Amino acid sequence: MSVVMLRRATRDLRPTVLWYGLGLFLYAVSIILLFPAIREDTEMINQYLESFPAAVRAAFGISDMGTLAGFVGAEYLNVVWPLIVGVFVIMTGAGLIAMEIDRGTVEFWLSVPETRTRLLLGKLGAFLAGIVALVAITLLGLVIGGALVGETIGPAPLLATGVVLLSFPVAVGGYSVLLSSLSADRGRPAGLAAGITLLCYILWVVSSLSARWDWLRYLSIFTPFKPQDALASGTIPVGVLVLFAIGVVSALGALVIFQRRDVIA
Repeated sequence: MSVVMLRRATRDLRPTVLWYGLGLFLYAVSIILLFPAIREDTEMINQYLESFPAAVRAAFGISDMGTLAGFVGAEYLNVVWPLIVGVFVIMTGAGLIAMEIDRGTVEFWLSVPETRTRLLLGKLGAFLAGIVALVAITLLGLVIGGALVGETIGPAPLLATGVVLLSFPVAVGGYSVLLSSLSADRGRPAGLAAGITLLCYILWVVSSLSARWDWLRYLSIFTPFKPQDALASGTIPVGVLVLFAIGVVSALGALVIFQRRDVIA
């Protein structure tokens, strides 16, 4: 890994990560501050939610709103969090290589006396550090928000939630970088990565509507992504290994393609 590239990429990503992190932190705290009001009227709210179509409840992962895990999951972790972080990882991952080619800065990038593999590993290291930072900030928001409403989140649920949250952007970021290694502009890989992620979400929702479509869940990255369950039980689902594997294999593919590709016009 190129230390020079790692430092440069980290410096470039720092402002974006800070702004995204601030948004995630404030959203987590503000949402949790609403929980006491929901907790007092849990029975009435659950009855009201039962009137919603199954598709709506499935789309947002709504269940057991009387618990902190159920409330935070439905209002934040299940859908809103992956949407916000997904934008970050898709735009950043899609531009990791393609944007350098599109702007013509790849020649200066490759002028550093390092191999292409080490240079890209430096950028990937900074990218992963940014993802880890966003997950850590999210967990901090959950802890502080929980403390403000008298809810304590134990180490096991916190760790399990962190691992599950980390698995999703690793997978999405992985195939975003892979698509970036195949393109000369950021727009195309970003659009494809967003399309893949949206398709996975649709497949996940449809699979939960009927036993007839249950097999579709095996095609979606949202199936093992269960932060609400992790926060409630403190256990890490085995399925997240698939998401980490997608990220690692995709990154390795990007390294191979970038090593062999002619990127200088």
